Amino acid sequence: MGFDIKLTLTNAFKSAIVGLIVLLILSIPTNLVIESNLKSKGYTYCSWYTGSSLRAPDVWLKNDELCLQDGSVIINDIADWFEQKNQQGIEPSVDELKEFIKEARKKRNEYINRF
Repeated sequence: MGFDIKLTLTNAFKSAIVGLIVLLILSIPTNLVIESNLKSKGYTYCSWYTGSSLRAPDVWLKNDELCLQDGSVIINDIADWFEQKNQQGIEPSVDELKEFIKEARKKRNEYINRF
């Protein structure tokens, strides 16, 4: 049949390299377009709510006042809280968020200190 395993592996490796290069080249302009689109719609990037992992999603907020440094410790709780408000169709206020952060940090500290 004329099948050559070495040639097949070589071509697979070359295809993978070309695919990765194309992916990298296309991902940069795509990210720039998405970022400029979000900025044009009035969203601002909030680094306090973005996790330290490279796989963590970026957080963009319509109201930049909702990006509070105090919330950086309880990122998952804040994400759930924002999701809940979004599902209810309620736009949260800064005071509500501050109160939530205060209560969530208090619960977190109580949980940590009980051991």
